Amino acid sequence: MKAINYYTNCLLNSIIFCNFTKQLNVMKNIFIYISFIIIFCSISTVKAQDIHFSQFFASPLNVNPANTGNFDGDYRFILNNKNQWQSFADAYRTFAGSFDMGINDLWIKNSLAGVGLQINNDIAGDGKFGTTQLYLNGSYYLPVLKEHGLFAGLGFNVGYVFHGIDFENLRFGDQFQNEYYNSEYFTEEVWDNKRINYFDLGLGLNIIYKNNPGFIPQIGLSVLHINMPGRSFYDNSDRYLPIKWTISGGADIALNDNFWIEPLLLIMLQQKYREYNLGAMCRYDYGLAGLQSLYFGALFRTRDAAILCLGVKYNNIKLSMNYDINVSKLTRISRGKGGIEFSLIYVIYKAKIFETPHYRKCPDFI
Repeated sequence: MKAINYYTNCLLNSIIFCNFTKQLNVMKNIFIYISFIIIFCSISTVKAQDIHFSQFFASPLNVNPANTGNFDGDYRFILNNKNQWQSFADAYRTFAGSFDMGINDLWIKNSLAGVGLQINNDIAGDGKFGTTQLYLNGSYYLPVLKEHGLFAGLGFNVGYVFHGIDFENLRFGDQFQNEYYNSEYFTEEVWDNKRINYFDLGLGLNIIYKNNPGFIPQIGLSVLHINMPGRSFYDNSDRYLPIKWTISGGADIALNDNFWIEPLLLIMLQQKYREYNLGAMCRYDYGLAGLQSLYFGALFRTRDAAILCLGVKYNNIKLSMNYDINVSKLTRISRGKGGIEFSLIYVIYKAKIFETPHYRKCPDFI
């Protein structure tokens, strides 16, 4: 709890300081209050399920399909890689890649349409339990209060998921004798399938306030696995993938011309499982010889890990890394060693077509 209070207090102090120095308007305060009410009302037991990253802000399409196309630029490529608990077990190796693009003024003026593709791959444990997810994403943003810079966007994803497992690498209770494993003992466990697959559907909502370039907050809600697909290696099983609710929030807040703070929030709910992430990233705009920005910050996944992050942005390429310091009961085995994670974001800006202003040549006699 001391760690939670520390990071929360740091985040509150930064935002309060920004409010006084920049004289933020009422809409800013409303956003801040809502975000922190959600945090303090929600913190409880943390457990994890589904593929996710500590740098959730660098994997936006996995968080909310409404994030598709929601960025400054024309085309965006993202790569994520995470190795977790490799210090004591071959636990998780996770990779994700995505591409998305934004289309301005499609059908309606001041609108933004987004389309994207994403792929996730995860291999877990000695049984090499594998997950491969392929998704098509789409989104559409409209101005809700144009004069106040408030935009709302809806998004969806539709995908196909593959699972596989190597049962030959697993050990079962009937293969042990006097607490020792005997490879000559054959298990009586029988599995109907070694591979399964299913369709998966998700929806998302995102709200952004863009009236002040020095304060750009957004908050989103996504509902994933809404079709609750069946997921079991037994043919007659009633096991299914439960719906996952995700609440995300963040803001870009300018403390001065070169220094920004980006508070971050992620809450994931899936049946009885809960995960809460909160913290902040700081950004220093350098702007010398292609080096655009430097990033540093910390997040906390309650009752699980402290996350230290560093990053750099060079010529539209943002490279970030973080290390998870395990603080849960697993520290007896992990000794605080969690996992390392990398992300790479590359944004392409199309060349703007220069149009000369219309003019009319005057006659020579005038």
